Amino acid sequence: MKIRLKMIKPTRKNNFRLSKKQIQNILVPLDGSKFSLHALNYAINLAKFTSSKITVIFVIPADVSPIPLDDLFDPLSSIEPKGYKAKMTRQGQKILDQAEDRCLQNKIRFTGSMLWGNPGHDIVRFAENKKNSIGLIIMGSRGQGHAGEILLGSVSYNVVHKSKKPVMIIK
Repeated sequence: MKIRLKMIKPTRKNNFRLSKKQIQNILVPLDGSKFSLHALNYAINLAKFTSSKITVIFVIPADVSPIPLDDLFDPLSSIEPKGYKAKMTRQGQKILDQAEDRCLQNKIRFTGSMLWGNPGHDIVRFAENKKNSIGLIIMGSRGQGHAGEILLGSVSYNVVHKSKKPVMIIK
């Protein structure tokens, strides 16, 4: 018995490309890691090409599990919720300001938000909210957290599997 393989040529119907109109707003979750900053650079380049706006969010984790081990064992670290939230808010604002400066230097429209909660869940929820009109999520493969980073960061893993929006992971 012979098996015949038929080669299918790509057509416009089965070509999976995003059009410029589909990407009007690019969501970039930042945590200050080098991977998230690489993701911002990719988003800026894509936004120039598509004339898109960039929306940056910083999610302050509600629990301390994603905090780097150095901060957990630092005797001067304030792990209590009040000091932790203030420290993370200052860090988040600094990250958002730096992202805004980069976007303005490249003449890209920018919006920044800071959220409090579960990073993976809140990124997906923010992207799926129709009023935010997100067309694409670009994020780093790993972040600042120490747990669950064997192959892919736990937050990026969660976003890839839960989001209905296209997700681009940057190494």
